[in-house]
Amino acid sequence: MATKRTIPLNRIEGVSAGGSPILQLPTNVRYHVIALEYWTTTAGGATRATMEDEIKQLRLLLEEVPQRKMSSYELFKANEAKGVVVIEGDDTHPGYLFIFLSEPQRDSNLLDESTAWGMLGVEDFQLELDIKDTGQTVKLKGIALIDDVQEAPAGIVKWKHNVITIGATGEEPYTINTTNGDSIQSLMFFEDTAGDIDDLLLEWDGIKISQLTGNQQAAMVKSVGNGTAYVDKLRHIVLDRNNPPDALRTVKTVNGQARAVQETIATLNMTAARNVTLIREVVGSPD
Repeated sequence: MATKRTIPLNRIEGVSAGGSPILQLPTNVRYHVIALEYWTTTAGGATRATMEDEIKQLRLLLEEVPQRKMSSYELFKANEAKGVVVIEGDDTHPGYLFIFLSEPQRDSNLLDESTAWGMLGVEDFQLELDIKDTGQTVKLKGIALIDDVQEAPAGIVKWKHNVITIGATGEEPYTINTTNGDSIQSLMFFEDTAGDIDDLLLEWDGIKISQLTGNQQAAMVKSVGNGTAYVDKLRHIVLDRNNPPDALRTVKTVNGQARAVQETIATLNMTAARNVTLIREVVGSPD
């Protein structure tokens, strides 16, 4: 394993309330973690609630193509589900947002590093974010945990962001997009209100992969979470138990022939007609 270094990221353009700052990231290193230090003059400083309100969306792009897209709220929740504590600020200290490229929930440093983002052959790597204008003044700094391994970005964890429109209570089937052949590491269903999703069934070409109520999921995660933690208002289906890595494949072998999985369906049994946001964590080559 190469020696890791923590470096400042100084190329930030367009930092302002109401703006969409762009952090230009060097492409001669391999990335494990990207962190943002956020200062705001809003009363109370960069608390979690304030960061969730002011930082509306973050986008991580390779060659100008989004590989991850999420709100700060979703980022905090997802990180908590992987055992990471949110670092809030106050009137005299900044708050922090962490984007993990090496996965913090994995059991060993070797498995952790397997998802680091190499930059060999990459010309453009950016982090963009949208900041809401509430009349505040903001400051933004970037930090990265990197090493000097030169490898292409293969087997990276991408986040696919969708909103599932819910028109009524009861069962709502939703087809998971598997057309690009990426393996699925996890599915994160963000509820508007805790308890919106009662029972959640996941089927893979007719095979039942997971079926749990909210209480059952909480109990399973707390007892056999494999590096993950239970988080309120997040129904997290972990498909990669990480030792060894075993993400759900979307291509399978039948009679010695590789065939695409025909159908992966999540059926949400809804107690309320409120939309659900889904982030699919998928493993594959950059889009």
